[in-house]
Amino acid sequence: MELLERKDANEGRKLPKNVRQIGEPGVGLRVFIEDYVYTYLHQLAEGNLTCIKTAVLVGKVEASYGIYIKGAVEVDMGQEVKNWFSHEHWRDIFKEIQTWFEGQEVVGWYMANPGFPPVLTEELRNIHLRNFSGNACTFFQTDVLDREEIFYLRTDSGLAPLSGYYLYYEKNDKMQAYMSQKRGGVGIEPESVLKDRAAARFRNTMQEKQERNTQKKTMAFLYTSCMFLVMVILVIGITLVNNYDRMSNMESAIHQISESLGEEETPEELAAPAEGAKEPASIEEAALQENQEAAKPDTPSSEESTDKPEEDTVQAPEGDATQAPTSEEMVDKPEEPPVEAPKPPEEAPEAEEPSQEAQEPEEPPKEATEEPQRYEVKKGDTLLEISRARYGTDDMVRNICELNGLDDGDVIYVGDVILLP
Repeated sequence: MELLERKDANEGRKLPKNVRQIGEPGVGLRVFIEDYVYTYLHQLAEGNLTCIKTAVLVGKVEASYGIYIKGAVEVDMGQEVKNWFSHEHWRDIFKEIQTWFEGQEVVGWYMANPGFPPVLTEELRNIHLRNFSGNACTFFQTDVLDREEIFYLRTDSGLAPLSGYYLYYEKNDKMQAYMSQKRGGVGIEPESVLKDRAAARFRNTMQEKQERNTQKKTMAFLYTSCMFLVMVILVIGITLVNNYDRMSNMESAIHQISESLGEEETPEELAAPAEGAKEPASIEEAALQENQEAAKPDTPSSEESTDKPEEDTVQAPEGDATQAPTSEEMVDKPEEPPVEAPKPPEEAPEAEEPSQEAQEPEEPPKEATEEPQRYEVKKGDTLLEISRARYGTDDMVRNICELNGLDDGDVIYVGDVILLP
C-alpha cells in the first residue's frame, strides 16, 4: 500500500513519502525501514548462504511513535554467539557509524541465518536485552531462503514479534555511499520503489501471459493464412482438373466433328449408282455406255417415228440410213456407192461391240487376285478415287484395305506404294 505525505489523524505526525505497509503494524511503537537499508540487508544475507550475517541498525527514534531505520553497519562477529558484541566489536561499530552515519543513533540489530527459520531463542533474547537497552531498539531476523522475516520490540512482557512494519522511500545518500564502498567502489542506482518480489512475480506472470497471448494471436493468424492458401491451392487444382476434362471433351468433340466432315466430303449417296441402273464394270464400259446413249437419238425407235413424223422428215436429209439417195446425189457423188450410205449391216456389229468389250474388263480382277499390282500414291489420291479409276466401283476400297492391312481407308500418304488386287 503506497501512501503520500499525510498527517496522522491521532498524533498529528507526518508519515514519510512513498510508504508501503507490510503486514498489520497495529498500534503502539511502529518500525519504518528505508528501502536502501532493506535492500542492503538482503544482499548481505544472500552474499554467503553458509554463515550467519549480522549488522547494527542506525537511525532515529520518535518517542512513543516509531523507529526510523536509515542505515546499517555490517559487523563480522564470527559464528560463536556467546562472543558477540564484545568491546572490540562495539569499538569498530561506532567507528563505522562516525564515518558513514554521523549524527544517527543505534536503534537495533540484524541477524540472518540462511536455512534456519527466524526463531527467537533464549540466547538471542539475552543478547538483545544485554546490549540494546530501552524499548526503542528492535531486532530484525530473516531467512532469505524461505523468505521469512520478523521484527521484534521490547515490551513489558519481554521481547515480542511485531505483526507488521512499513517500508519508505527517500533520498538516502549516506546509505548509498556505504553500499558502494562495501561493493568495492561500484556505484548503485537509486531506487525510488522497492522491488517487491510478489509484485515482480505478478508482473512477470502477466508479461508471460501477454507474450503467450501474442504468440497465440500470431499462430492463429499464421494458421488462418495457411488454411487460406491451402483453400486457394485446392480451388486452383480443382479448376485445372475441370478445365482438363473440358479440354479432353472438346478435343474428342473436335475429332468427331472432323470425322463427320470427312464422311460428308465422300458421301455414300454420291458413290452409289441410281436405282435400276447397272453399275459399269470399268472405265471402258462406262465410256461405251455413254457412246450408246449418245447414239440412241440417231436411231429412234418405231414408236418415236410414229409419234413424231415431223421430226423424221426433218432428220431424214441429215443422213437417215433408211432413205435412198436421189439421182442428183448419184450424179454429184459418183464415188460414193449407193449401198454404203445406209450401212444397215455395219450398225449391228457396232451395237454388239459394247457387249463384247463389256465382258473384257471382268478379266483384270481375276489377274489382280492372282498377282497384285503395285501403285505409288500421288498427291490428291484416295482409296475411293483409286478404286473408281481402276475398277469403276467403290466396293474395292475394302479389298485394298485388307490387302495392305489398313484400318482407315483415308490414311495414305504421298509416295506410299500399295498393292491393288
